[in-house]
Amino acid sequence: MTTIQLEAYVKEQFNMELYKFIKQKVEVENLYNYELACILNVNGSFIGKLKKTFEIKKAAGFTRQFELTYGAGAVQKFKKSIDNPDNSLAGVARHFGFSREYARQVYKKVYGYPYTEAFQSKIKLRKHKILANRKKSKRFELLIKVKNKMESIGLTPHLRTREHPYEILTNGYKLILKCTSTPLIIGKKRYFRITNTTGANQNFDFIICVCRNNEKSIHYIIPRHAMPKYRVYLLPEAGPGKSKYTRFKDAWHLLT
Repeated sequence: MTTIQLEAYVKEQFNMELYKFIKQKVEVENLYNYELACILNVNGSFIGKLKKTFEIKKAAGFTRQFELTYGAGAVQKFKKSIDNPDNSLAGVARHFGFSREYARQVYKKVYGYPYTEAFQSKIKLRKHKILANRKKSKRFELLIKVKNKMESIGLTPHLRTREHPYEILTNGYKLILKCTSTPLIIGKKRYFRITNTTGANQNFDFIICVCRNNEKSIHYIIPRHAMPKYRVYLLPEAGPGKSKYTRFKDAWHLLT
């Protein structure tokens, strides 16, 4: 049978182009040459030549054997499990019932590169997750301290926690809490930068900017109309007339 005759046969029997048919059977269904030849009633070597012409890779024999051993869909289950940053190679191996070393081999067969790269990526993701949780914990701790501060001066705050930013409701005002603890040294002065990108499109009345300097918290209560659109640079050591934001330092009275 010639290639032209085979194309006509596949089109008639399977309503597909010959190239797509072979690609489907080899790359998706992982059929070997002899199996495909049997379906098309041709010689196995002829299938090999067609695959070379169409630049179709040979069937993933390992993938097929793995699923025969561990069940249909086992490859996807392995990938889903091993891609989880919280899962270790040994843990995935225990789940499937084989050794850690075999899990390493499976990974390389499935992905085409060593597990070492994925392991390093997981380490970074875990570190980022731990750091994010620590930051979240510190932000919540700060929120409680600001709440206690407001209560000490007679205000009644109601907390509404969201990922970014935290909100406080009091006396009909909506407050957004922002904090920074890393000063910028410009000349001999220490400025604290507060970004306003998350609040730029939100409806709020004041931003409480907290500058943490050597474990000491300095509060600025800045009305929305006085807050720059993107960021503000605060200079806690500035006296009256030295910074336009000095008047907002500890200006809790604006909320009463």
